[in-house]
Amino acid sequence: GTKLFITGKPVFGTLIALLYKGVPIIGIIDQCVLKERWVGVTGRGTTFNGKSISLSDGKLNTTLKESMVYASSPHMFGKGYEERSWNAVCNAVKRPMYGADCYAYGLLASGYNVDLVVEADMGLYDYCALVPVVENAGGIMTDWNGNRLTLQNHLQGISRGRVVACTNPQLHREAITLLQQETKSSKRKEST
Repeated sequence: GTKLFITGKPVFGTLIALLYKGVPIIGIIDQCVLKERWVGVTGRGTTFNGKSISLSDGKLNTTLKESMVYASSPHMFGKGYEERSWNAVCNAVKRPMYGADCYAYGLLASGYNVDLVVEADMGLYDYCALVPVVENAGGIMTDWNGNRLTLQNHLQGISRGRVVACTNPQLHREAITLLQQETKSSKRKEST
């Protein structure tokens, strides 16, 4: 969101997270220009401007071919595996979209036709606040291998800043399967 703020694009946000034993348990996305705030608290749900929200309340796309996917920028995906993985996702979805940063996760948690967010090169400060917002609204947020996004997994190099957020388990399984196919393909190419 810093680049969006610097360039005056009004979808930047302030992110605040609380971790307990390395696990994000409270997250806040504050979008001051539009006066919108999402708060996710483990065990208590997610609110949008003080009102409870839940992805189970609406119709959700359950396949990649029906889905809209967001990423902050196509340039965040490194050459090779990450770029091929992102291109595979783009080819599988209805439409890729760019440039919403943390706002895309708020829209996803609210059920506003953002079905999936796939990103790479994320720091803890980029995603820890987003995890409780998405998960406590009923969504799923993991790394590209389906691992939880925790401080430990980040520090040990397991998640590598690669993030997938989805509105529902079916879509998450399909996205993770596609991303893992690219991992296996990359390993086969490296060994030959």
